Amino acid sequence: MATKAKYYTDDDMSAWDRVKKAFANDWEQTKADFGSDSARDMDQDVDDTVKQMAGSDDAFENREQAFRFGYAAQRHYGKTYSSWNSELDTKLRSDYDGDYDADRRYIRHAYEYKY
Repeated sequence: MATKAKYYTDDDMSAWDRVKKAFANDWEQTKADFGSDSARDMDQDVDDTVKQMAGSDDAFENREQAFRFGYAAQRHYGKTYSSWNSELDTKLRSDYDGDYDADRRYIRHAYEYKY
């Protein structure tokens, strides 16, 4: 995993593995929060499973890097920045090794997620 952020620790990654499944389930529910016309509740059927297996554009796996980054950033900056603001946004933009503008809303969602 390549990242510019120096605060990714083994403890962060171990904790991430523990919450990853919950995040994946939550992703299905929160797509509606992002305005997705195809958002589903967690009462999935076979069609939903097939779409996820096929790697549709809105699959959790396509957003995992952003979610993981937001989660680790919250663990690192959470005491200093208890809520999202422009100063935090600027710091995270410089830390992120990816397309920050495309992933910003997913990073923010993970940062603000209550575990």
